[in-house]
Amino acid sequence: MVTPINVAPLKPNIDNATFLNAIRRHASPAFQERVPESTQANVQQNLNDLANYRPTWNEFQEALVNRIGLEIYRYNNFTNPLGKYKRGYLEAGDTIEEVITGLVEADVYDTDREALESTLFGTHGVESRSFFHKINRQNVYTITINEALLKRAFLTSSGLGSFVTQLMAVPSTSDQWDEFLIMSSLLRTMDDDGAFFNINVGDIANITDDNGAAAKYALRKMREMASTLPFISRKYNPAGMPLAVQPDDLELITTPGALAAMDVEALAGAFNINKAEFAARTTVIPEENFNIPGAQAIITSRDFFVAADSLLETTSQWNPAKLQTNYFLHHHGVYSASPAAPAILFSTRPSTPIVLDEYVVTGVNAITLTDEDGNTVTNVERGEFTQLDSSVITSPTGGSGSIRYVLSGALSVHTRISRTGVLFVAADEQSESLTVTAIAVDSPDKTNPVQVSQAFTVVGDLLIAWPNPEVIPDADEDGLLEVTPAPIVKDASNNVTIPTVVGVQYQEDGTNVANGTVIAITGSHTFTAVSRAGYELAAGAVASWTIS
Repeated sequence: MVTPINVAPLKPNIDNATFLNAIRRHASPAFQERVPESTQANVQQNLNDLANYRPTWNEFQEALVNRIGLEIYRYNNFTNPLGKYKRGYLEAGDTIEEVITGLVEADVYDTDREALESTLFGTHGVESRSFFHKINRQNVYTITINEALLKRAFLTSSGLGSFVTQLMAVPSTSDQWDEFLIMSSLLRTMDDDGAFFNINVGDIANITDDNGAAAKYALRKMREMASTLPFISRKYNPAGMPLAVQPDDLELITTPGALAAMDVEALAGAFNINKAEFAARTTVIPEENFNIPGAQAIITSRDFFVAADSLLETTSQWNPAKLQTNYFLHHHGVYSASPAAPAILFSTRPSTPIVLDEYVVTGVNAITLTDEDGNTVTNVERGEFTQLDSSVITSPTGGSGSIRYVLSGALSVHTRISRTGVLFVAADEQSESLTVTAIAVDSPDKTNPVQVSQAFTVVGDLLIAWPNPEVIPDADEDGLLEVTPAPIVKDASNNVTIPTVVGVQYQEDGTNVANGTVIAITGSHTFTAVSRAGYELAAGAVASWTIS
């Protein structure tokens, strides 16, 4: 891209000497040697010298159009009102990448969980999305400069300035208008894609609304959204990312009729800014360029448009047969809209519904176990930590809910489940089976919650630190402590409660039964007692009962 020469102020009435000197300062040594510094007295002679020597004339003409002309281009009669949202110049490549990150869920601090290295050293992803905006505009605008016409510009003191301004007016205005049409068409494209969160308001500009009820209601809804967007939400951006936008970053795009119908002072107050600042953050475009049926206004942020120039320069081709030069104004760029910017449309169409799905907990999934190495296991081991995991089943599917774990069957006071579902089996745990119940906290019936229970076999070496052989004897000195089972008895309600005896495992009809279990007696039941690991039944101890 040719670096523009700054001639201030760039107005059509700049005198010829100023133009010549601006060009001379950036010209080649040969040009500077042949053309002296221009004054009002010698400017005509310098121009004559340029015209009589083709190399310096060509350099002069190229600089006049490519540099000064391109700078004047920026001060044309029509300026794209949406151009303020452009993001500068794309120096390299053909793509703008937009990366948006979300949130991470908090974990409950649990000292037991630190023993599980997959939690400490595992991978914890962060929600993120990338959007790519590629160059999609490559336009060229062609103009022809006849050498005779250019020489006529020397006849007045400010002829060069007027000539260049008029020269660039047509292509630059055409370029700016095309850019405006491209950017405004993005509004309709986004609407066609269902990207806007629509809020129903009346036809603000309707002249029959004498009391301005529609404008007042629309103003109230805009104030409501300006106060809502600073809070994180997924509802108001097309990407559905958890985003918040501060009021200072909000922009209003509206039609002339809608803006005229609203109280600008009150509208500025809705955005919590003064009237002057509000004007700078309001863009008015004609209704036909809005091109969204029933649209009154859009609240968004400056990040809504992803627009940047990748090429803006002029090139030329000399035609010696006609003594004229064709100049080509090239304008390439990226023109897109961000899915991650707030997009609130106020229109006469029905409002976008906010659907709050109601999920009912109907069940609980089976409990899974994960050891310290992150492996799935089926047994629990003494002296080790195990992570419990379960989840609720909902109708419709896709809901979530909390799980509370309850442990039963443990004989050691050190065996426990933490609040994050970490099960620790103590080394002195004498029970050979532990039962874990996963209860859905959000069950519809709090008195009879949805739950699932699973029994897990306890494995690993048993450490008996207490009581010692003086309390539980080892009469035959075989390393096994002798224990005597408590009898199984039926109470007045025809129920049997399984006793709790250290070293004894009770069975009903050959199946292990957890200590403390209450069994209703119907028919005949046979109960037996067997010793646990590290124990043996005392000689002559009764170990079988038939209850009916």
